[in-house]
Amino acid sequence: MAGTRPVHASATGQSTFDCPCCGRLSRTIWGEIHHDNGGAVAIYYCRWTIGDPDHDAGIDLVIGDWGDGTTPQNRFLISMLFRRSEEASFMVVDAGPKGDNFKSLASLALSREQVIGYPVANHAFTIVDAIWDDDPRIADLLAAR
Repeated sequence: MAGTRPVHASATGQSTFDCPCCGRLSRTIWGEIHHDNGGAVAIYYCRWTIGDPDHDAGIDLVIGDWGDGTTPQNRFLISMLFRRSEEASFMVVDAGPKGDNFKSLASLALSREQVIGYPVANHAFTIVDAIWDDDPRIADLLAAR
Protein backbone atom coordinates (compact mmCIF):
# COMPACT_ATOMS: atom_id res chain seq x y z
CA MET A 1 0.00 0.00 0.00
CA ALA A 2 1.63 3.19 -1.20
CA GLY A 3 0.08 5.34 1.52
CA THR A 4 1.79 3.44 4.33
CA ARG A 5 5.31 3.45 2.88
CA PRO A 6 7.80 5.91 4.40
CA VAL A 7 9.22 6.79 0.97
CA HIS A 8 7.89 7.61 -2.49
CA ALA A 9 9.40 7.57 -5.98
CA SER A 10 9.22 10.34 -8.54
CA ALA A 11 10.31 9.84 -12.14
CA THR A 12 12.91 12.23 -13.53
CA GLY A 13 14.29 10.84 -16.80
CA GLN A 14 14.71 8.01 -19.28
CA SER A 15 16.75 6.92 -22.28
CA THR A 16 16.91 4.06 -24.76
CA PHE A 17 19.97 2.23 -26.10
CA ASP A 18 20.96 -1.00 -27.83
CA CYS A 19 21.71 -3.88 -25.45
CA PRO A 20 25.46 -4.56 -25.57
CA CYS A 21 24.99 -8.35 -25.51
CA CYS A 22 22.10 -8.84 -27.96
CA GLY A 23 21.60 -5.52 -29.77
CA ARG A 24 17.90 -5.30 -28.85
CA LEU A 25 16.32 -2.03 -27.81
CA SER A 26 16.74 -1.38 -24.08
CA ARG A 27 15.52 1.32 -21.72
CA THR A 28 16.87 3.02 -18.62
CA ILE A 29 14.62 5.02 -16.33
CA TRP A 30 15.69 7.04 -13.33
CA GLY A 31 14.19 9.05 -10.57
CA GLU A 32 14.35 10.16 -6.96
CA ILE A 33 13.17 8.64 -3.71
CA HIS A 34 11.80 11.02 -1.07
CA HIS A 35 10.58 10.72 2.52
CA ASP A 36 7.01 11.83 3.17
CA ASN A 37 8.48 15.12 4.43
CA GLY A 38 10.04 15.70 0.99
CA GLY A 39 13.67 15.03 1.84
CA ALA A 40 15.58 13.00 -0.78
CA VAL A 41 17.00 9.67 0.43
CA ALA A 42 18.06 8.01 -2.84
CA ILE A 43 18.11 8.05 -6.60
CA TYR A 44 17.44 5.02 -8.77
CA TYR A 45 18.25 3.67 -12.19
CA CYS A 46 16.35 0.72 -13.70
CA ARG A 47 17.34 -0.77 -17.04
CA TRP A 48 15.92 -3.60 -19.11
CA THR A 49 15.78 -5.00 -22.61
CA ILE A 50 12.35 -4.21 -24.01
CA GLY A 51 10.16 -7.23 -24.69
CA ASP A 52 12.82 -9.76 -23.62
CA PRO A 53 11.99 -11.54 -20.36
CA ASP A 54 15.15 -13.64 -20.63
CA HIS A 55 17.26 -10.60 -19.75
CA ASP A 56 17.22 -9.75 -16.06
CA ALA A 57 16.49 -6.09 -15.35
CA GLY A 58 19.15 -4.16 -13.44
CA ILE A 59 18.39 -1.79 -10.57
CA ASP A 60 20.93 0.56 -9.05
CA LEU A 61 20.16 2.53 -5.90
CA VAL A 62 22.33 5.39 -4.67
CA ILE A 63 21.28 5.81 -1.05
CA GLY A 64 22.25 8.43 1.50
CA ASP A 65 22.19 12.13 2.19
CA TRP A 66 21.47 14.61 -0.63
CA GLY A 67 21.37 18.37 -0.85
CA ASP A 68 23.60 21.30 -0.02
CA GLY A 69 26.88 20.34 1.60
CA THR A 70 26.69 16.64 0.73
CA THR A 71 29.20 14.74 -1.39
CA PRO A 72 29.54 11.20 -2.71
CA GLN A 73 31.08 10.37 0.70
CA ASN A 74 27.54 10.66 2.09
CA ARG A 75 26.15 7.96 -0.20
CA PHE A 76 26.57 4.29 -1.21
CA LEU A 77 25.51 2.12 -4.15
CA ILE A 78 23.40 -1.05 -3.97
CA SER A 79 22.73 -3.11 -7.11
CA MET A 80 19.95 -5.62 -7.72
CA LEU A 81 18.59 -7.79 -10.49
CA PHE A 82 14.91 -8.31 -11.20
CA ARG A 83 14.15 -11.68 -12.73
CA ARG A 84 11.15 -11.46 -15.04
CA SER A 85 9.35 -14.76 -14.74
CA GLU A 86 6.07 -16.14 -13.44
CA GLU A 87 7.59 -15.96 -9.95
CA ALA A 88 9.24 -12.56 -10.34
CA SER A 89 12.02 -11.95 -7.85
CA PHE A 90 14.66 -9.44 -6.81
CA MET A 91 18.23 -10.36 -5.99
CA VAL A 92 20.93 -8.17 -4.46
CA VAL A 93 24.21 -8.45 -6.41
CA ASP A 94 27.67 -7.02 -5.90
CA ALA A 95 27.69 -3.32 -6.83
CA GLY A 96 31.50 -3.19 -6.97
CA PRO A 97 31.79 -3.77 -10.73
CA LYS A 98 29.58 -0.68 -11.29
CA GLY A 99 31.36 1.47 -8.72
CA ASP A 100 33.36 3.48 -11.25
CA ASN A 101 30.18 4.35 -13.16
CA PHE A 102 28.71 5.89 -10.00
CA LYS A 103 31.78 7.45 -8.34
CA SER A 104 30.46 10.97 -8.92
CA LEU A 105 27.37 9.99 -6.87
CA ALA A 106 28.53 7.43 -4.29
CA SER A 107 31.88 6.74 -2.66
CA LEU A 108 31.12 3.13 -1.75
CA ALA A 109 29.69 0.26 -3.82
CA LEU A 110 28.36 -2.44 -1.48
CA SER A 111 28.83 -6.14 -2.04
CA ARG A 112 25.93 -8.56 -1.67
CA GLU A 113 27.43 -9.70 1.66
CA GLN A 114 27.39 -6.10 2.96
CA VAL A 115 23.64 -5.84 2.27
CA ILE A 116 21.92 -9.19 2.92
CA GLY A 117 21.15 -9.73 6.60
CA TYR A 118 21.62 -6.06 7.52
CA PRO A 119 19.02 -3.29 8.03
CA VAL A 120 20.15 -1.66 4.79
CA ALA A 121 18.57 -4.58 2.91
CA ASN A 122 15.11 -3.72 4.29
CA HIS A 123 15.66 -0.09 3.34
CA ALA A 124 16.68 -1.07 -0.21
CA PHE A 125 13.63 -3.29 -0.67
CA THR A 126 11.36 -0.51 0.66
CA ILE A 127 12.84 1.76 -2.01
CA VAL A 128 12.25 -0.86 -4.72
CA ASP A 129 8.64 -1.23 -3.55
CA ALA A 130 8.22 2.53 -3.93
CA ILE A 131 9.62 2.42 -7.48
CA TRP A 132 7.30 -0.45 -8.43
CA ASP A 133 4.27 1.31 -6.92
CA ASP A 134 4.95 4.92 -7.94
CA ASP A 135 6.78 4.94 -11.28
CA PRO A 136 4.31 4.15 -14.08
CA ARG A 137 7.14 3.38 -16.53
CA ILE A 138 7.74 0.08 -14.70
CA ALA A 139 4.60 -1.24 -16.44
CA ASP A 140 6.70 -1.62 -19.62
CA LEU A 141 9.18 -3.82 -17.75
CA LEU A 142 6.46 -5.94 -16.19
CA ALA A 143 4.64 -6.41 -19.51
CA ALA A 144 7.49 -8.57 -20.82
CA ARG A 145 7.00 -11.37 -18.28
